[in-house]
Amino acid sequence: MDKMEWALWGLEYMAKARSAIHDDFNEAMGELRGYTGAHRASWYSSCKNIITTLYHFSMEFVGDTHIPSERFASPEVFENELTNYRAWVQTMAEELDREDQKYQADNKVDGPPFLVTVARRQVGSTAAAIDYVASKKSQTPSANPMEADVDLVLGLARRFHESVLSLKDHPHNGTVFIIKDEWDCQYLFQAILAAYIPDVRNEEWNPSVAGSSARCEFYLKPLRALVELKYVRKATDAKKIKSELATDFLDYGKNPQVDHVICLVYDPGHALKNPAAVQADLSGPKHGLARVDVVISPPRS
Repeated sequence: MDKMEWALWGLEYMAKARSAIHDDFNEAMGELRGYTGAHRASWYSSCKNIITTLYHFSMEFVGDTHIPSERFASPEVFENELTNYRAWVQTMAEELDREDQKYQADNKVDGPPFLVTVARRQVGSTAAAIDYVASKKSQTPSANPMEADVDLVLGLARRFHESVLSLKDHPHNGTVFIIKDEWDCQYLFQAILAAYIPDVRNEEWNPSVAGSSARCEFYLKPLRALVELKYVRKATDAKKIKSELATDFLDYGKNPQVDHVICLVYDPGHALKNPAAVQADLSGPKHGLARVDVVISPPRS
């Protein structure tokens, strides 16, 4: 199956998986109401937040199983949102692990509260469904080698934050490279791309539209793709970034040598209030462009 077929199948599978555990979710919600004396405990607060949030979001995620839709403008947007969803669920699992360890240490017992086990079951079921859908994507070949390489660049963008984190500590107390602005992002991402793409060209200018001329960070000529980077400092940057990218995409669409645009928005401080909306609003086919992928790193929901 091609990417669209995979995305539609994956969305339908996620809907069926959510339906299959609906009763279990309802029982978990009932368990929350049974812990009248534990409301001030941190483990209870974590379980309550995780169970209720996952209960509602897991239904919202599959509320419309059509693509394109208001939530998923394209298969690429679905794939990106699925990745964000998985990362978010992983943070839930890690939070439950921390609460389990703290509870056992504080109370000198060998097991977690039953509610933690209940919450873990919901998190585990959701993660398993996401992982299964993602595993089928890896078995779906791209339509052509160029698409496969664009997907590779997209994957590197999604894991950009992991690359940043890997530089925090030098194994021999050498100079540590710190990412503090857009130029640093450009410097690091170029090094990452160079390991995979043989022809990475710096700061290419594009034909002007209405007197403006957009500049991208990299032009990947063999892929007919542009890469643009944005660095987020504060929540109010969202409006500016969306406006700038919308204008840039018009410019890029006028370039006869460009079919794809990948925009990496690096938001290390989680300043953007609704990253999923930013990605959904800006991703998808645009005038003159077969594909636009906006990636916000690190991923979250």
